[in-house]
Amino acid sequence: MHHKISLIVQPGDSFFPMVHAIDRAETSINLTVFRMDDPIIHKALVEACRRGVKVRLLVATSARGWEEANQRLLKEATREGMVTREPAGDSKKTRYHYKVMTLDGAAALIFTFNPTRENLHYTRDFGVEVHDRAVAAEIDRLFDADWHDRPFEPDADSPLLISPYNSRSRMLAFLGSAEASIRIADARVQDPEILELLKRKVAAGVSVQVLGDESHACDLPQGIRFRVVPRFHQHAKCVIVDGRRAVLGSMNLRTTSLDRRRELSIHVQDGDVVGRLVAVFQSDWEQKPPPSASADTLIVHLGDTRIRQHLPVDLATAGFVLLSRTDALERYPLRPGSTAIGRSEDNDVVVLDPQVSRHHARIRLAGDACSLEDLGSANGTRVNGEPVAGSVPLAPGDVIRVAGGEEFRLFKL
Repeated sequence: MHHKISLIVQPGDSFFPMVHAIDRAETSINLTVFRMDDPIIHKALVEACRRGVKVRLLVATSARGWEEANQRLLKEATREGMVTREPAGDSKKTRYHYKVMTLDGAAALIFTFNPTRENLHYTRDFGVEVHDRAVAAEIDRLFDADWHDRPFEPDADSPLLISPYNSRSRMLAFLGSAEASIRIADARVQDPEILELLKRKVAAGVSVQVLGDESHACDLPQGIRFRVVPRFHQHAKCVIVDGRRAVLGSMNLRTTSLDRRRELSIHVQDGDVVGRLVAVFQSDWEQKPPPSASADTLIVHLGDTRIRQHLPVDLATAGFVLLSRTDALERYPLRPGSTAIGRSEDNDVVVLDPQVSRHHARIRLAGDACSLEDLGSANGTRVNGEPVAGSVPLAPGDVIRVAGGEEFRLFKL
């Protein structure tokens, strides 16, 4: 039987795949939450409740730095009609870190990202949406076991890797099957047994590339090629073998993730999905934009009336919009003509940071042509990491950094 599977790439696809999926649900939504602060996804869940969908949130309250926020989420979501629970075994040592959502027992979304403004718009992350009842049923079975604090035994025939049950054995077998190449996007490649296997693969002539965190580069065996993604924070957890098969999900290649936490990843063999993963990996490795710009996805989805119902009124009719990195609720529509950015209160976009000049930068919008000009600021303006000298054109998906004080991503609605 053919099962539909599609890839989600962040930044780029944003909250749209999740909102589309939530809007389609008719009877049930099961969602695990480690961190979540995107208001549009939250609103979509509330509206699902209002139309009679049973929404269950399993919220891990031990998420570092998010303990209070997740407790607030539990109370707020319960008040809004969702059914909420904390995993009984959740703790700093055994965090429930997996990121999954199932819909009507028929479809499942598996993410490397959290539904936060940071992960949706500013980090390299992946996800898949799978229309396969067997996969959805296995995830729901795990969700129910964690919901009711019951034992769980994974299905040996499932493509899922579930920690701490079978992730280590399946990941070792997966990496061990590599004949020509292993590509790893992971900021935490640290498990001794995994590292030893990668060392043997390099010795056998297999090409091993790691996109990760610079602070962990020195821990990798000699012969592994390593790079940092300069454009985005590396939050993805994805392994591609021989350019034909991939594993992606919440699980880092470190001992804690494999043996102690609740993690979930999926083995993917779909040629189109794996091909796109390879293309994104190579674009990050070569430090250049991928062949198909993810900004196009934003334009298509933002034009969808099903998405517009979740947007504030002023955004639903807007053209270009700036999304704040530091505040999920701050989204600034750009009007035709000039939009001023700076520390002074007379600016259209006020950034109250001492590094920002009183009148720092200006965005000009004429039809579909958008450009940014630095106004001789003391600490400069950057677009996609490059300093702005004079005026530069802007395109959907661009990241604008105002001194060291704030970043905005440009959307087109």
